[in-house]
Amino acid sequence: MDRYFWNIGGAEADGVACVMCGADFLKGKITSVAVGRNPEDESSVRACKAPCAAALAADAERMAREMWTAVGLESTEGPDGDTFGVDGHFGSLLRDLKTLAGTEALLTTSHDMTTIRFLLSLTARHAETAMMRARLVLAQAKETDPDGADGGE
Repeated sequence: MDRYFWNIGGAEADGVACVMCGADFLKGKITSVAVGRNPEDESSVRACKAPCAAALAADAERMAREMWTAVGLESTEGPDGDTFGVDGHFGSLLRDLKTLAGTEALLTTSHDMTTIRFLLSLTARHAETAMMRARLVLAQAKETDPDGADGGE
């Protein structure tokens, strides 16, 4: 799954400058690596190989650990080995949410009624699917919680 970098512009959005420190890859001899995508046009965005890409990777790992802790798991493997993986219900939920974020962005800029109707139908379909998948993942996360805590609900 690609990470999207929102609120970037100029050289960072074009992939010729680091999304972390702003270093210009065209002016300096800086090794860069692709670290995600610009949600506007799905183009790759890049970061300096060291130290910026390493910092992004560490941040992503920290966020993943926090999410797994929030659902009551110690690792990235769910109770059936697949539910919380990128190919399971959790990964499908993340893809639905990514689609919803994209349709929100398109709805804010669209003026054509045919396009707006299509985007609204897409939103309705993915919102309903995301709701069902979120409930399924939540139910399976509760099953794995030995204390029976409901995460503050």
